[in-house]
Amino acid sequence: MKLPTLLQKVPYSLKVVLPIVIVTKIVVFSLGYATTVLNAGSASPLSILMNQFSHWDSQHYIDIATNGYVYQGYQQDFIVFFPLYPALIRLTTFDFAYINLSALVVSNVSSIVAAVYLFKLAQFDFDDGVAKKAVLYLCVFPTAYFLSAIYSEGLFLALTIASFYYARAGKWPVAGFLAMFAALTRLGGLFLLPALLIEYLYQKKWKLRSVDRRILWVFLGLAGFVIFLFINVQVAGNPFAFMEIERVNWNQTINPVAGFQSSLQWSFSAPFPENTYTIAELAFAAAGLSAVAVGFWLRFRLSYTVYMLLAWMLSVSMSQWMSVPRYVLAMFPMFILLGVLTQKKTAHWAVTLSFSALLCFFTVLFALNQFVF
Repeated sequence: MKLPTLLQKVPYSLKVVLPIVIVTKIVVFSLGYATTVLNAGSASPLSILMNQFSHWDSQHYIDIATNGYVYQGYQQDFIVFFPLYPALIRLTTFDFAYINLSALVVSNVSSIVAAVYLFKLAQFDFDDGVAKKAVLYLCVFPTAYFLSAIYSEGLFLALTIASFYYARAGKWPVAGFLAMFAALTRLGGLFLLPALLIEYLYQKKWKLRSVDRRILWVFLGLAGFVIFLFINVQVAGNPFAFMEIERVNWNQTINPVAGFQSSLQWSFSAPFPENTYTIAELAFAAAGLSAVAVGFWLRFRLSYTVYMLLAWMLSVSMSQWMSVPRYVLAMFPMFILLGVLTQKKTAHWAVTLSFSALLCFFTVLFALNQFVF
């Protein structure tokens, strides 16, 4: 079969999305590779590729994928990480010497799926221009390097956005199962339940008489969290062991006011660049809240805005603000919203260039293992 014939059979969404995703990933991987080589010295190209984005939580996911949940010693801390991402790493690993490569494959394939579904989801309400910009803003978002790293962000976004897409299409069984898998990937997957419930009722025009049995699929997302609680029971004998570990070993409790105060204080008292981390926490918390406020103000689709609000609340809920810029990445409707707001070319290029510059800067810091935003 000739190449032009094959290209004609490629879905339109892939034709639009793949060039954007591939170019941005080439930039991110090239920056990470060059930074690692300059910082760590000589090593085999494959070794550099597998390890340049294996920092911080990456190593915990790899440990779970290799050994399962082990509730003893330092490994007991890993019960706070949800199981689907490391399970997929294990399933795609045929040689543990290359387990990091398997993890990168899972992350990067997932993020491509996320970008495709974001494009298709935006097409429900807007033209291709807005949908294309939404994908671009996702790919160049300052913390989008996590979509290429050994982290669960790519998988979570793929499942979450796809769940919304099938909900919009009225395919509630598929939406429900995807929500369940999202809840097996990150705690934020639980927020699909209220968001999808709102979407269901919105499609029924808020008429309770029109509600049918398909609404039950919405609650399937809760099953993912219940499975995680059962894993806690099996491993630690306590369904909420992960919360105790968060409190005792990760020094985290639910106290957003304390988190804000400590970040604010450190931002002004610590010298540069030590205060870069907390400044970023505050800036991205403010940006996420702004996206929620604009969503309500413009009467953006209610299910999207409620999901953004809940995702933002989770990102700033802890007594120590950690990785708020990464958690804000999960607020995917804001990329569609940005696509709507940047009708003027100057606004579009301002967002694209500022995002891209920060993405390059943060990618270098992450490859240097200095900060994890």
